[in-house]
Amino acid sequence: MLNRVESRIMDYIFSRCRGKRTVLMPPDDILKGISERGQKSLARFEITKKQLETHMKNIVLDGYVDYSATSDKAGNMQYVVTLTTRGEAFQRERDDRIKRRWQSLGWKILLTVVAFVVSYGLWYLVGR
Repeated sequence: MLNRVESRIMDYIFSRCRGKRTVLMPPDDILKGISERGQKSLARFEITKKQLETHMKNIVLDGYVDYSATSDKAGNMQYVVTLTTRGEAFQRERDDRIKRRWQSLGWKILLTVVAFVVSYGLWYLVGR
C-alpha cells in the first residue's frame, strides 16, 4: 500500500506516461512535479533525491513500476520508468479506494442515525 508521498509520485508518473508503458524522466522533474501538484501543502511533499530513490524502490516493491537509473550523454541522471499491469490500473485502483471510503462513511452515518432513532424511541418509552 502506498503512503501519501508515494501515491503522489505514482500519480505524477501515471500522468506522464499517458498511454505509453515506458517513459524517461529525470528525478528533478519528479521532485518538481509532486510539489507543484499540491500548492496548499507544498512543504509536505518536498523531498530530497535520496528520499525519492527510497520511495521509488518502495513503489517497485508494491508492483506498480519497474525502473532503472541511467545517465544521459551530459551525465545527468534519468529514470527509465516502465508501468507494470498494476501500475496501468493505478487510477482505477485509487478511484475504487475513494469509492469504498465514501461508502464506508455513508454506512457509518446511517448506523448513527438508526442508533439515534432507536435510543430516542427507548428513552421516550421508558420516560412515560
